[in-house]
Amino acid sequence: MADSFLEDQLKRIREMSERMSRATHDAAELNHELTRNREAGRQGPLTEVRDLRTYSPNWESGLAAHESSRPRSESDAGSARRHTARDTSRRRR
Repeated sequence: MADSFLEDQLKRIREMSERMSRATHDAAELNHELTRNREAGRQGPLTEVRDLRTYSPNWESGLAAHESSRPRSESDAGSARRHTARDTSRRRR
């Protein structure tokens, strides 16, 4: 009788040890996942995005040339006409 009691106790201890081992493993995995998630939260949404556009060596001069050759919008033309009209009216006086 004492032998069966001790065997049952030993069986329970082994099962409990296995459960504790699984719980420790799961806790370590969860901790690792939370750490990765926390690090990902610190980074912005565009951290992984790479700019694949190509630029010429003198991109700034190319940009200025592009802006100077752009067609004038109607609002630009209207403001130029207003300034011109004011200037000519001042000259007439």
